[in-house]
Amino acid sequence: MAKTFEALKKAEKEHQISPEESKVFDLKPKPKPYIPVDFRISSQIIEEYHILNSHPEGKIKTLLFSSSTEGEGNSTVLINFGITLASGGDKVLLVDANLRNPTLHDLFTIDKKSGFTELLLEKNTLNDVIKKTQIKNLSVITSGIPHSNPFSVFESKSLDSLIEQMKAHTDWVLFDSPPINSYNDSSTLAAKMDGVVMIVHAEKTLNRRKMYIPRWIYKML
Repeated sequence: MAKTFEALKKAEKEHQISPEESKVFDLKPKPKPYIPVDFRISSQIIEEYHILNSHPEGKIKTLLFSSSTEGEGNSTVLINFGITLASGGDKVLLVDANLRNPTLHDLFTIDKKSGFTELLLEKNTLNDVIKKTQIKNLSVITSGIPHSNPFSVFESKSLDSLIEQMKAHTDWVLFDSPPINSYNDSSTLAAKMDGVVMIVHAEKTLNRRKMYIPRWIYKML
């Protein structure tokens, strides 16, 4: 797992991409967005990401991406990670569980309606809310229509079964979530995941100290 953290930290720190590839992460909606369908990441980074497959307690399929505060690059790291896995042939599903400040619909320029909120409220089925992207093997479930009480949505009795359905549908399910220190949404989801990835801004978060998350802390998340 130590190598896993190093790989994820490297992804967060070194997610520079070419001008053409960066258009997929442009927050401004475009009528005809450019998505790099032939996105390529070095074989070394792909190998580091797939260290997750050798987890001693079994294959990890669900990961929650969170941070301590807003603006630490949570969604960017999640997307880079998802594209890396998809480019290696795995089927990947990104889920925008950040109902407070959703971004995946903008990043992929797709409608956020009929998304995670509607799924948990049982207004739509899983097949209804999965949206394909122009990147092979990569699909998205957007946040859905804004809800007046986002946390109540996570109290859905169907949440556990829906996560199991997602796991059966694809190789990886990656959840984007709000800052873990700001809302209870992330902690509720974290308890149901195979693992949690905390995005930490070097020299800013944790009193501007560069720190690595020990394995025993990771297991407590």
